[in-house]
Amino acid sequence: MEHAAHAGRAETLGREQFERFYTQTARALRSYICRVAGNATIADDILQESYVRLLSAPPLLEAQRKSYLYRTATNLVTDHHRAQTRQRRWWQLAPRRDEALDSRVDLPPDMERLFAMAGGQERALLWLAYVEGEDHREIAAVLGLKEKSVKVLLFRARRKMEEILKRHGFERSHERSHEGSHE
Repeated sequence: MEHAAHAGRAETLGREQFERFYTQTARALRSYICRVAGNATIADDILQESYVRLLSAPPLLEAQRKSYLYRTATNLVTDHHRAQTRQRRWWQLAPRRDEALDSRVDLPPDMERLFAMAGGQERALLWLAYVEGEDHREIAAVLGLKEKSVKVLLFRARRKMEEILKRHGFERSHERSHEGSHE
């Protein structure tokens, strides 16, 4: 099989290879970007840009493509958040004439809002570990971290999320479900 023979060589993706790779990765990558970015519309733009950059990248080993794709998406989310912060600062200085300028028309569900309270890297760590099911090595590759750092950072991210949940009244239900008892 030609596919198996090329698995160990860095190569540029052909059309069929790209379509197969896109089919295998796009849905999970979009979910990841949605949660980390906190915005589905932005996620679509970042998803598209991530694949464009993959196609423009130097040849990669097949095993490196997914990590490259997730790392690229993570960097694009970070860049987007930085741009948003600069834009928000500008709008805070400008007088507001109309409430229609508020970009938060549709509020996300409570848990989405709570998840968004964690930092971008924390959201990325939690999502990759618990939704994508990635191991520490894969998470390190995606986020550009050392593998040994992932365990510590993931522990801290879980603790921060736990604190966010406690501050918003989820402490009792969390303890009950953790202990396995029901009322």
